[in-house]
Amino acid sequence: MAVHLLSYLKDQFSPGVIDQLSDDLGETPAGILKTVTGSLPVLLGALTRRVQTSGGASSVISLLDKGDYRETPLDVSQVSDSPQKVETTASAARKFLDEIFDDRLDRTTQLIGTYSGVQPASVLTILELAGSIVMGMLGRQEQENGLTAHSLTTLLIGQASEFRTSVPSGLDGVSSLLGFNELITPTGPPTEVQGTDNFSGSELSPNIPKSDEGDRRRENVRWLRWAMIAIAVLVLALLIQKCSENQNGIDGISTDSTTRVESNAVEDTSAATKRSVEEAHGQVSDSTAPGPLGIRDSSANRP
Repeated sequence: MAVHLLSYLKDQFSPGVIDQLSDDLGETPAGILKTVTGSLPVLLGALTRRVQTSGGASSVISLLDKGDYRETPLDVSQVSDSPQKVETTASAARKFLDEIFDDRLDRTTQLIGTYSGVQPASVLTILELAGSIVMGMLGRQEQENGLTAHSLTTLLIGQASEFRTSVPSGLDGVSSLLGFNELITPTGPPTEVQGTDNFSGSELSPNIPKSDEGDRRRENVRWLRWAMIAIAVLVLALLIQKCSENQNGIDGISTDSTTRVESNAVEDTSAATKRSVEEAHGQVSDSTAPGPLGIRDSSANRP
């Protein structure tokens, strides 16, 4: 079945990471743990509600397509040991959170902060760190394996009910604010809801349902690659043919190898030919006769 998103995120925040983040943010470990417990299902639920709206999934995919994920961590532990790394990673996910929560992000952080006893700014950092992991995972899939709006929606809807029921009871206000009552997984086990034909499972390439659209995109890329190769081979063949054509050694002009090139030494200078040329040009005498240039032709016609 597809990757279990909530468990995937929970595994990111190990006890060691919780302790490091509490030091980085100036909060208690208990407060950070409570924030994580409430923030993760809220983040995934808000993302699911976003893709359920008209055009929401396409908008998320468009945002993912524009991202550069070379510096995006695969694990929160890669950045939690440094306040500077935490800040850099968190700020990189802000557009992703704005896309998900829209104008309800500030109110969401306040409600989670009240629930967990930490500052709203610390809640925002936790949401951004978790959002960075989700954004990197989905973004790599979109750019490398053809994740589509349909695939993303199928993945999230298949776990929607779990996101809703995992929100702590003390965050009912958040559930109401974000409309989590609409987070309902269609009837049937996840393998039927999400499909069994998925990508391979790893941090770089998690199990995510494929769609016909994604297959078409990859097929178009393959077709274009082979077309470019065919064009290159054709151009190379034409260049080889051009270089192999015969050339006459005097003028450097390509000629038909079946014809004979005559040099100026065998030019037809017979009397009949000369007379024909003279008549064609209105000449009355042989212009090839020796004599000073400009004099030899005109002297014969003087009175």
